[in-house]
Amino acid sequence: MNSFFISLGGGNEIGASSYYLHIDGMNFLLDAGLRYVNRKRYPAFSELSKFQFIDGVNDLDAIFISHAHYDHNGALPLLVSKLVEKKDIFCSEYTKKFSEIQLNILKKKMGIPQYELYEDVMVDRTLGMIKECPINQRVTNKEYNFTLYDSGHIPGATMIYLERGEKTVLYTGDFSDREYAITKRYNLPTIENLDLLIINSTYAHRKEDIDSWKLGENQLKKVLEHIKLYKKVNLKINHVNQGMELAIFLNEELENKGNENIKIYVDEPVYQMLSVLKEGEKREYKNIYLYQGYKKEDSCDIYISLKNREELKNIVALNLNYSLHSSYQGIKELILNLNPKKTLITHYSEENMTDDLIKDLEELGYFNCEYVKNEEIYDF
Repeated sequence: MNSFFISLGGGNEIGASSYYLHIDGMNFLLDAGLRYVNRKRYPAFSELSKFQFIDGVNDLDAIFISHAHYDHNGALPLLVSKLVEKKDIFCSEYTKKFSEIQLNILKKKMGIPQYELYEDVMVDRTLGMIKECPINQRVTNKEYNFTLYDSGHIPGATMIYLERGEKTVLYTGDFSDREYAITKRYNLPTIENLDLLIINSTYAHRKEDIDSWKLGENQLKKVLEHIKLYKKVNLKINHVNQGMELAIFLNEELENKGNENIKIYVDEPVYQMLSVLKEGEKREYKNIYLYQGYKKEDSCDIYISLKNREELKNIVALNLNYSLHSSYQGIKELILNLNPKKTLITHYSEENMTDDLIKDLEELGYFNCEYVKNEEIYDF
């Protein structure tokens, strides 16, 4: 058994994504995420020491982060705290910049109860190991090569293509098969003779094509109805990326609908992430402002905040549901187009899962696909 895969988290679940790859004597880790709810928060990093081919996380040769969502990067400080020596943590430029903002939020001193996870030194040491890499450009090392490709989903999100000897692996991370206000669809070249595809499949249980943004209409309609009734709306968010995504989405929709008089106020971490995009992509967000206190005047305002602010407690609160993941059809088409020697399906909800995807693939002549379970070994 020269090459194999183990899911330390994010296999038969959505959350705590972290995948170990052993390729011809070298050890790689793909993502290091948190669980948002239930169970223990972190991937099973300690499980690595139970295998004879690796003596725990200190034997890792490189770590890759696909994108800046907490379920893919939030456990990095814990992982780094277990390392005796510095390791390379590779990701895109935006993922590095977003991770700096996100991981600083997880410092205990920030005073956000649901995110008081790490001491300052743990986060600071982690940020010192992250190295940004170009997208669509092959990076060569002495014993392995890798390329990051746009995966859509959020700015800076990438698929990770690894080459080690004769073996090739593609990890999709979360990806989008259509364009949204915040991001384009994935962009992947033709890859011949792929040995292993590790594919995230949030919507592998939904055969019907559901655009979870519903083209923006239902979400925007809900907000505007409440603005008309109450003048002000407080959008509840669970993490800083969600705030950035909602702000961009609503800003574009408000401009398109001629509602520029409605202002969107975001707290500092969200504003910092938006500033990264404004600088990098020369974007303008005319309706978005940094929150500097509740506006008592008779104005129409949308508030987006991580913190439970006392001054906002009497404002009507809304939760907007959306997703930027690939559709069922997009997942199936990517597998068929790549035609890898083996496909491992990760990042799926076990309680909602059906066999439809595998059955559909087999009907179309592809038989090398299976669902992953955490902490089981899969050779390739």
